[in-house]
Amino acid sequence: MILAAAMLFIGMLSALTVYVAVTSGITFLTLVALLVLGMFASGIVGVLRHRPPED
Repeated sequence: MILAAAMLFIGMLSALTVYVAVTSGITFLTLVALLVLGMFASGIVGVLRHRPPED
C-alpha cells in the first residue's frame, strides 16, 4: 500500500515535470528534477522491497 502511494506520488511529479518540459522546453532544472525523481523512485522502491534483517 505504501509502495503504491509513493509510486503514485512520484508518477504525478514526473508527469508534471514532463509537461513542463514539453510546454517550456528542456532546461537544466528540468533535467535536475528528473534526476531527483529517479533517485527518489529507486530509493523508495529499494527500501520498501527489502525486509530489515532479523536479529
